[in-house]
Amino acid sequence: SVLSVDKELESDETVGLGRSREYDAIVIGSGIGGLVAATQLAVKGAKVLVLEKYLIPGGSSGYYERDGFTFDVGSSVMFGFSDK
Repeated sequence: SVLSVDKELESDETVGLGRSREYDAIVIGSGIGGLVAATQLAVKGAKVLVLEKYLIPGGSSGYYERDGFTFDVGSSVMFGFSDK
């Protein structure tokens, strides 16, 4: 699998225990850009570590529920509004 969670990295208790891990790349942040970068590196064979301070990946992307409906939220890019 390209994306997995290392439970040992979630605990502060494992810091400094002398466990050595080697990575080809470390990506800070699991927003859209970070996940795309990490995926591209992993597909090319790199061992990648993605660090995220929140429990859920996705950066500014997310969702909320209201009155039985689910709404996606996050960044959007709009094209085609130029008059030229």
